[in-house]
Amino acid sequence: MEKKNAFRWVQPFMFIVLILIVVYSILTMNAVYSKNNDAQPGRIKEAIERACVQCYALEGSYPPDLEYLKDHYGIMLDHDRYYYYYEIFASNVMPVVEVYEKGN
Repeated sequence: MEKKNAFRWVQPFMFIVLILIVVYSILTMNAVYSKNNDAQPGRIKEAIERACVQCYALEGSYPPDLEYLKDHYGIMLDHDRYYYYYEIFASNVMPVVEVYEKGN
């Protein structure tokens, strides 16, 4: 008889633990997703800069604009989500690249 009473509380306790694990997982996933989105413009900037260096190594000059990188080096630009700033001073000077996320 004592065994039945001892296990009576186990089922609700396990259910509460399961609910806590699910809630914690959801909160953690949101934090990770948010952190990845915050880092995205930096990754895009690095990809553009790598493509610029590759262009300079292969062709001897930096690309004149982002469209050139898009057409010849496969860079994908999302103009709906990001602002791109690309300034080139001379064909042998690394261009200034900035990527900003658009506000919602």
